[in-house]
Amino acid sequence: MPSRTRPSAEWTLAFLADVVAATLERAAERGLHAAIGVVAKETSLSPATVAEWVSRARAVQAAPVPPGLLFCHDCDQPMILLQLPGCEQQYLCRPSCGRAPVSAALLRDVIAKAVLDHTPHLVPRGKTADAASYALGPVQRVAVGRTASDLHIAWRLIPRQLAKPTLSMASRLDYARRQADAGNPAAAIEALRTGLLHSDPAGGIAPDSATARAATLLAELAVAEGDPEGVVPWAGWAHRSLKALLGVTSAEARDALKALAAVHRRAGNLTLAASCYSDLIRQNTEAEGPRALPTLAAQATLALVLHQDGQCLSARQLLARTVAAHLHAHPHHRDGPRMSRALDRMRNTCIEKRHNHESTSSD
Repeated sequence: MPSRTRPSAEWTLAFLADVVAATLERAAERGLHAAIGVVAKETSLSPATVAEWVSRARAVQAAPVPPGLLFCHDCDQPMILLQLPGCEQQYLCRPSCGRAPVSAALLRDVIAKAVLDHTPHLVPRGKTADAASYALGPVQRVAVGRTASDLHIAWRLIPRQLAKPTLSMASRLDYARRQADAGNPAAAIEALRTGLLHSDPAGGIAPDSATARAATLLAELAVAEGDPEGVVPWAGWAHRSLKALLGVTSAEARDALKALAAVHRRAGNLTLAASCYSDLIRQNTEAEGPRALPTLAAQATLALVLHQDGQCLSARQLLARTVAAHLHAHPHHRDGPRMSRALDRMRNTCIEKRHNHESTSSD
């Protein structure tokens, strides 16, 4: 088990808040794991200690109030869950502006009562004791004044029904996959949207690979359900994040790029889709080889995109080369006949529309 720094009498909640703030700021650029190491070195703390403080601030499983909901009324910075050894859990802004911390238990109780009074229908039956966990559904944000009773609650104009709000992102990802595999994509999408509610795809990278992979899965499911436009930012964010966290040619980054390409294609952004598929071909080639099934599948899909964009001769030539390579490398694979039929359809379309292509041996 990684060693932790021995608690010091000099530690204050403000010090903990500043350490967490510095870590999360760097995580938006480098990922959480790398950020923890950098901040630990700068503060002479063990990485395990910094990771523990950050995990407590970000965790949803046992949080008194959902992360991302509370803001300091004085400085407007997010308030995070902190705990000194032997003391109760409290909330303080990050970085600390000098205000007094507020009891986590008191905040939980006040917010739970507000949710039950204002939108009781959003808290499932039997979950009233966990009402604060469902606050992200009806509440946009809470500005915390000097005490737990001095709250300024901004209610959402359209409340949201949350799905499994206390799941960690890794557990949420597993749950969403199980729902999708069981033929319930709507439940999977809602669970993923709940988990990503306070992530910003226009900001820095995801803090960890589980969050980025959740965004990839959201994009894949939305495309399958015919709603690609709303997930274009999430697909791009997932790809940027996984490239930074795991490497450009990692399997996860390539899956995210494939999802991004599919989103652009279904949304009608054919030039962007073609660019993504071209990148995917290069990265699959580097990772698995030019004749690997993922590489050839990306080439075939790029050909379909080019044909959809009106570049039928280039599409036919690329698909003809891909069919030949696929037949040579994988003669009994089921995708071979499908590619051949797609090539025949392209040729027939050109004949039906009387395209004056020069006859070549390559298409």
